[in-house]
Amino acid sequence: MRNRDETILTVAEIVRDSAAMNEAALAGDFDEARFRVQLIVAKADAAGYLDVVLAAAYTMDRLGPMGSTPRDGYGVGMLRVAGELDKIGFDPL
Repeated sequence: MRNRDETILTVAEIVRDSAAMNEAALAGDFDEARFRVQLIVAKADAAGYLDVVLAAAYTMDRLGPMGSTPRDGYGVGMLRVAGELDKIGFDPL
């Protein structure tokens, strides 16, 4: 697979996890949101997207540990993740 194709697939996976994280939080399933944000951090780190990693790490901190009540600011973190993903962008194939 070509490098550009791999990058597109990686970003698509991160976007999918971000959407799932947001949906889980809206449904009140914060443990699922925590799981998804961990995936985002790992995939973005492996792909070298530092700004996405930092936004997701902030979100992870705000969500707190499994089974806990999230702290204020987790929604802002989710918006930061979305904003950083939007900055990546791609030209049409």
